[in-house]
Amino acid sequence: MTDDSRIKQFEQMASADPDNELGHFSLGRAYLGAERFDDAAVSFARVVELNPKMSKAYQLLGEALDGAGKRTDAIDALTKGIGVANELGDRMPLEAMADKLRSWDAPVPTYETPTAEAEAPAASGPSAAGFRCCRCGRPDGQLEKRPFKGDMGEKILANVCNGCWREWIGQGTKVINELGLALSSKEGQDAYDQYMLEFLQLEEV
Repeated sequence: MTDDSRIKQFEQMASADPDNELGHFSLGRAYLGAERFDDAAVSFARVVELNPKMSKAYQLLGEALDGAGKRTDAIDALTKGIGVANELGDRMPLEAMADKLRSWDAPVPTYETPTAEAEAPAASGPSAAGFRCCRCGRPDGQLEKRPFKGDMGEKILANVCNGCWREWIGQGTKVINELGLALSSKEGQDAYDQYMLEFLQLEEV
């Protein structure tokens, strides 16, 4: 799928349901990839309006604002995002935003640095040693088994926590309904998988 066709598909999804955070998030990422920074910033701003607890959206909002030449606004977005990520324990977006602020010589808000004990999965929990959710960065809550067969199921089991997977189940239903995807077709399944990869942030894993 070309960048233009992806953008059109995500624009359709965001337009069909203006309150669907995944539609705006995916659209923002598509705009960001096409270096349409102002458009991306609008999309990510809508995401944090709909879901003020989505720390990754603050990270990408900061990136989009900086690309649009709005460094001061970008710093504000990342500063807010660090507070959200710290409250939720979303370690990966938190560290990425802190690193970006440091690279700009901007103040970094104080946040909690987990101890080795806090980072380790609970002994009674299902998480394997070394597990960390690729979406939220938490070291616990690993799925007990792969959600479906094949390489994709194994990838999700190894990299996604139970909480993020439950969030995707709800969002995935919206994707199917709003785009009218027929999962019995290869095209429909491919589109569904792409949304899933983006939502779970598995594209670079």
